[in-house]
Amino acid sequence: MRKALLALGVALAVTGASAQSNVLKLPLINDPIMNPLVAPDLGSILVNKVIFPGLVRPNEDLQPEPDLAASWRVTNNGLTYTFNLRQNVKWHDGQPFTADDVVFTFKTIINPQSGSRLVSDFNSIKDVVAVNRNTVRFTLSKPFAPFLILLGHNAGIVPKHLLEGKDLNNYNAFNRQMPIGTGPYKVSRVVPGASITLVPNPDYYGAKPKLDGITFRVVPDINTQVAQLRSGELDWVNVEPFNLAALQNDPNVRIKQADAVQHFLVFFNLKNPLFKDAKVRQAMQYAVNRKAIIEGVLRGYADYPVGTIPTALRAYFNKSIKPVQFDPNRALQILAQAGWKRNAQGTLVNAKGEPFKFSLMVDRGNPTREQAALAVQQDLKRIGMDVTLQTLEFGTLVRDFLLTGKYDANLIWWTTAPDPDQYSYYATGQSNNQAFYSNSQADELLRRGRETTSLAARKIIYTNLQRLELTDPPVLVLWYPKELQAIRRNLTGVPDLGIRDALRHSEKFDLR
Repeated sequence: MRKALLALGVALAVTGASAQSNVLKLPLINDPIMNPLVAPDLGSILVNKVIFPGLVRPNEDLQPEPDLAASWRVTNNGLTYTFNLRQNVKWHDGQPFTADDVVFTFKTIINPQSGSRLVSDFNSIKDVVAVNRNTVRFTLSKPFAPFLILLGHNAGIVPKHLLEGKDLNNYNAFNRQMPIGTGPYKVSRVVPGASITLVPNPDYYGAKPKLDGITFRVVPDINTQVAQLRSGELDWVNVEPFNLAALQNDPNVRIKQADAVQHFLVFFNLKNPLFKDAKVRQAMQYAVNRKAIIEGVLRGYADYPVGTIPTALRAYFNKSIKPVQFDPNRALQILAQAGWKRNAQGTLVNAKGEPFKFSLMVDRGNPTREQAALAVQQDLKRIGMDVTLQTLEFGTLVRDFLLTGKYDANLIWWTTAPDPDQYSYYATGQSNNQAFYSNSQADELLRRGRETTSLAARKIIYTNLQRLELTDPPVLVLWYPKELQAIRRNLTGVPDLGIRDALRHSEKFDLR
């Protein structure tokens, strides 16, 4: 009898392991908000890419291809976009998806009272109407070059029947517990602080999902993520350069590089009088040895920055512009012009003798960012600034400090759409302008850049923006990263894209 029970236990264990073998396991650095209209952080965005498809999604050339929209046409000199939606699409709760859901989503986005993080991306929408059950027409107030690109970036469609009349930012029954989308996988279980479990959506409109499920695990520490990748507890981790040595001889892991439309930066809160003068921010570009950070901390897996437009945007990044190089003496000269000089003790003070003193925040658990923040602190201390480092959990840093504007400086990063349009990030008063940057010339360039459809004309506009950022930088750009993906070798079907865009194609993934 005992042998029979033992045999049964072994059989059940093997069956259980087999059942889990085709479940993709991915890390998150924070608990997500599972609503694409209000989610501001990386962990939320990764989950939402799977749950909430958009009208289009990026292909491997980062150009829009059909998703919830089967086709579209552009008329009226680029002012009218008409989308023919896929038919017989269902929400995860079985309700039919219709044009009314698209209209609700975008009317919510462009409503300044909704709290949507996407309002600046789509403020060119004059009207959006349901022509019929499966057709949606957008009318723009002016030409908008990145419209299709942004539709495939973070603008997932949400259900009208569940969210109409709700406070999107505080509807935790949806955002934190049981979101309803139309994607290839749907949420089955949420364990706060631990995991989000997704199972295949049997009603998915596209190709049948190949995985038995996806589990997102909350693992804030990058070294723990790498250890779990090696042990098989995770299948795909975006790693830092210092992790490569631990993985290079692992026969079960392969390393991929992907172009990342990102810029890592230090936000300066421009509501703080310390940073209001553009000369101060200009001086900081000379004061921080970004080349040393790239070569030392990042081990060369990054490009040296000019401004906020990264090298990944090859058509728009202007190679002829000479970037600011490390020159602390030049930094001190510019600071003197702004009224800041070192006293006998070497402390940088103003005419009243007040020290240049502030706190620099960085998220805990990623040694690359922690070491970069330490390097920034040390470089600024060398010219007399009093800089205190403060490390916080990523979710806390973003939600309690960055989004509320309760910070002095913050080392973080932006991942932008594969288009040079950064209006929502750096134009005055826009939804993602957490630095509170305001420059009328930059505003005009950013506005013209998104309203101009000619590639040649846009190149000139964004070259002028890059030149302007040398003298009035909205932030201190530190580097343009290379996305290093460490992937278990048995994971197949992953398109040649960064992880955010690749997750839009999760129905193709397989671990068999």
